[in-house]
Amino acid sequence: MRPGRAAGQELLDELVAEVTAGMPGIERAPLFGSSGVRRDGALVAFIGRGGELVVRLPEGRAQQLLASGAAREVRMGRAAAREWVAVPRPADGAQPWRELLAAACAHAVG
Repeated sequence: MRPGRAAGQELLDELVAEVTAGMPGIERAPLFGSSGVRRDGALVAFIGRGGELVVRLPEGRAQQLLASGAAREVRMGRAAAREWVAVPRPADGAQPWRELLAAACAHAVG
């Protein structure tokens, strides 16, 4: 695993343990060379090749992140995935990813 991806995976692993403690339906699954997060069988997050958090959010929240420049779009095939965004690893703490992971897990049951 590339160093950037390994560092992203390490941060995601820490956050999954913290954010999802006591949350029903959470499971880890190998995905695209990393360990993805599922809730009730639905994929909610994984680490991309460059170490970024790839996360599924409500479409409005995803569009806000894209418009602000905080995330880049994720393409599945030829089309942009409306609810999926890629967010770079934060340089100053884990809070942005923590909030996004919590939002993604909540969205998976909504």
